[in-house]
Amino acid sequence: MTAVKGTSAVTIATLADAAGGMVECASGAGTEISSIEYDSRAVRSGGLFVAIRGFASDGHEHIASAVDRGASAVLVARDRASEFSNLAERGIGILVADDVRTALSRLSAAFYGFPSRSMTVIGITGTNGKTSITYMLESILGLCGYRPGVIGTVNYRWSGRIIPAPHTTPESRDLQEILARMKSEGVDAAVMEVSSHALELRRAEDIDFDVAVFTNLTRDHLDFHHNFDHYFSAKKRIFDILNASAKKGRFAAVNADDPYGRDILLMKQQYAYPVFSFGMADDADYAPDPSSITNTLDGLCYRLARPEPGIEAALRIPGSFQLYNSLAAIAVAHRLGIPFADIVAGLGALASVPGRFDVIKSDKGFAVIVDYAHTVDALEKLLRSVRELSPKRLITVFGCGGDRDTTKRPLMGKAAEDLSDIVIVTSDNPRTEDPDRIIRDILAGMKGANHQVIPDREEAIAAAIQKASEGDIVVIAGKGHEDYQIIGTKKIHFDDREVAARLLRG
Repeated sequence: MTAVKGTSAVTIATLADAAGGMVECASGAGTEISSIEYDSRAVRSGGLFVAIRGFASDGHEHIASAVDRGASAVLVARDRASEFSNLAERGIGILVADDVRTALSRLSAAFYGFPSRSMTVIGITGTNGKTSITYMLESILGLCGYRPGVIGTVNYRWSGRIIPAPHTTPESRDLQEILARMKSEGVDAAVMEVSSHALELRRAEDIDFDVAVFTNLTRDHLDFHHNFDHYFSAKKRIFDILNASAKKGRFAAVNADDPYGRDILLMKQQYAYPVFSFGMADDADYAPDPSSITNTLDGLCYRLARPEPGIEAALRIPGSFQLYNSLAAIAVAHRLGIPFADIVAGLGALASVPGRFDVIKSDKGFAVIVDYAHTVDALEKLLRSVRELSPKRLITVFGCGGDRDTTKRPLMGKAAEDLSDIVIVTSDNPRTEDPDRIIRDILAGMKGANHQVIPDREEAIAAAIQKASEGDIVVIAGKGHEDYQIIGTKKIHFDDREVAARLLRG
């Protein structure tokens, strides 16, 4: 397959040919297109509209609108093609594909010149830890002379440019455009979070990865994946994509302490690249000396036991769970050829990760920690890490998001109750669900008397801070870096960090 981007327009026949037989040109082979869109509202003159069957609507229903907006060609599902054959009479080119979503990925990669082939691309998947690892690798790579770009949950950023992130991993067309922009602006290493949704929906299908990282698999997104087998299958897809990559020297790094990570390591022989492991396991390729691990409010420190005994890693980011994230970053950077001295310097240079164990100290002798933990496993690990700091009391404020997996709510309630001295249950992003119903689901897992309910999130945070005294730690979990709250269909400004800092000043 060859790239076709470089001129202001390309014929759909040329684009179909570049897609390697995945797409067929049904009519109008000579029709030229100058853009690709999957949202009819974004179509402009000369655009190719790709009709994806989505969750809320079917793109085929918006073809007329796309044509009215100036689309010169459309891509439709083969089983729907006969419905739109009349478009050929109007001079509209028609492409057909058996799998439109996968075809969108391939066409977008070709249209934008397969940008991932011209840079180092590191893909990180797993339930928890992805964001922290991207920040760590960005710091290491930047310190070592690379020009890194990051695509992830917090934002998409490179060369001083910051773009809000509506999705952890963008739709394939947007992803290819971002990578192309990165490439044109000098980025030579892209670090990206690859969500299970993105893998299931084929958004990253045509990325030529150099590296794939698997962090862990815990309960989340079961409203989408329905069961763990489906969820795990989606996550494993990244290793097949890496297998298909044309890159030389590609490799993977997998958490040896996660049971699903162990399953991947047991099947590593089926991949055409080496798979390295990290963790506390005796056979992990990258492992710490357990006796050296120190976790304080000022950061996490440890020494490596393997593969280079005695190397000191000193992070300014607290949280014992960051051990795994930093080991993953060390493994990736080392296998890319970066010296250990530069790796640990890059880790030490990172001051914080937005919304991940963000510490705000009070002048009254207690601390507030804001964290994105919104799964059972993440909340448990967060609270256990805080317990390691020996607080006088641990006061936890949390809620659960609406229109999302309901099964984790009572489990999160139980985890918060078991690991905290005081719990205040509140709203997160209720979205279109009744906040009181979400709270009732959480309370179903709480049997003790150490909790109270304050639905208004700001009031809940204020109550927690008011209760706190010297030696206590207040944890505000669930939203982390988010600077909004979604109530109904409205998004309002709300930042846990801002609210906590203002209340502490007050």
